[in-house]
Amino acid sequence: MTFEQAAILLLFVGQLVIFALDRFRMEVVALGGLFLGVLIGLVPGSGAFAGFANPAFITVLEILLIVPVLGRSGLLNRLAARLPAARLGESGVLGVLCLATAGISAFMNNIGALALMIPVVTSVCQVARIDRRRVLMPVSFAALLGGLCSVIGTPANLLVSQQLEQQTERGFAFFDIAYAGVPAALAGLAAIIWWTRKVLAREFPEEKLSQPPRLVVTEIMVANGSPLAGLSVADFPGRIHALRRNGRNLLFQRAGTKVEPGDEILLSVDLPVLEDWLAENAAQLTAENTADDASSWVEAVVMPESTIVGSHLVTLESFAMRGVTIAAVATQNPRIEGSLGDVRLGIGDILYLRGDKEAIRETAEEADILLLQPREKEPPIERSWISAGAFGFGVLLTAIGLMPPELAFGMVVLVLAATGALNLRRGLAELDWPILIMLAALIPLGLAVEETGAAAVLAEALMTALPSENPLLLIAAVLAMAVIITPFVNNASTAIVLGPIAVSVAHSASLPLEPFLIAVAVGASLDFLTPIGHHNNTVVMGIAGHRFTDFFRAGWPVTLAAYLASLAGIWLAWM
Repeated sequence: MTFEQAAILLLFVGQLVIFALDRFRMEVVALGGLFLGVLIGLVPGSGAFAGFANPAFITVLEILLIVPVLGRSGLLNRLAARLPAARLGESGVLGVLCLATAGISAFMNNIGALALMIPVVTSVCQVARIDRRRVLMPVSFAALLGGLCSVIGTPANLLVSQQLEQQTERGFAFFDIAYAGVPAALAGLAAIIWWTRKVLAREFPEEKLSQPPRLVVTEIMVANGSPLAGLSVADFPGRIHALRRNGRNLLFQRAGTKVEPGDEILLSVDLPVLEDWLAENAAQLTAENTADDASSWVEAVVMPESTIVGSHLVTLESFAMRGVTIAAVATQNPRIEGSLGDVRLGIGDILYLRGDKEAIRETAEEADILLLQPREKEPPIERSWISAGAFGFGVLLTAIGLMPPELAFGMVVLVLAATGALNLRRGLAELDWPILIMLAALIPLGLAVEETGAAAVLAEALMTALPSENPLLLIAAVLAMAVIITPFVNNASTAIVLGPIAVSVAHSASLPLEPFLIAVAVGASLDFLTPIGHHNNTVVMGIAGHRFTDFFRAGWPVTLAAYLASLAGIWLAWM
């Protein structure tokens, strides 16, 4: 193994480990790896930023511009309004929502499909009296499965299509991946309805539907005459993180410390308990600008593209300027100290907002956070169908091969901008730039894996370990590698790392490239075992309050069923 081969492999392994740790921003890690690659000569300086002109990058950017327009169209909300009237029962409602999500996800990125469906799920579950926590994880899984059914369903599909085009001068057709993806999606959806629903039904039993608990971090001031006054810190109904008295921090951990009127307390407490305190005037929120007439909470989830990811609450001046108060936050950040303003936000955190509804809506749009409620004002139906029709026409042009995806969806963006449905300046500002920058930075490194010969070295090692005369076993191994890696890193990184290796395995075995690259694309999306591998899972973990292990318990049968079905589909269609 040469120095260049060893260096690129170590660089990629290091990046994957850092991605999995989730301690640093993904775009910073990717750009840092690209810089090192240029520095040691793995990537030529002239090609360092070639990823930004890559067709896969451009197509992902265009899809991200189009998805919010479709979300604002209100078409799904109109459909959701009719669903509870069908009286399908919980299994039927879950099945329809998962099928709809998978169908949508086949034509847009998985995160966009989930963002479109979350308000729909919330609305349907409220009317049908179903705990949304029993629906959100299956819907997230369905979005990942739907992405297997077309070349634009996920960035991983676009990347392997481009890798095929570099080798054969022809990428995958629009629905080529569907020969393996549709069987995987159907098998996965069956496992969701059969197994995942049972696991979540045990986790969230029906008797708890009326008032589901939610642990939130908030800051309160104990009122005069409050029943909370006089309680010892040890007996206080909630976990205290900090306590201030007369403007000074108190060492509340001392034995016998009791809460007094006027104390300001940073604590974690169940949301229904907090609501009772506020209703009974036992405590007041310390947050400024709390609207007196805002008696109910408005929930909003921090999405991957939200501009406030990584920000401390105290820095969110746009909220305070509009009189919107962040009264509490359900966060996955284990480090809570100081004051509520010191809480740092991450993907999937839930904000509990108070204030004027219109001000909350404007603030949510500016910060790119998703309100967990249906839109009250929907655009005219004519405008909705124009947006949907333009997107459908772009899909048709790509599907029949008249235009490559980057040109077809570029035309859709142009139509939406010309008709006023898309404000390009606002759309570009709201893009999920961390994902895009990471993708553009990793593409040149992925090319270096093949150009240095590192992919061939790994392929030879795989061929030595497995009998090369058995093509099915080789494809199964490539698919398994993708399934093993993707729960810990995003699927685009998985495709970039494994794509060149899959190509080298196919060349070494004198087999066609298509089944091996499809195995990489499919395996990179079978991400049901952890909440960290894909942002969809991170988001629903925050909304539903799942534990880390819930994903493995609910997702392993989905992974197994989709793996076996996709392997059969690859073998029957491509070998």
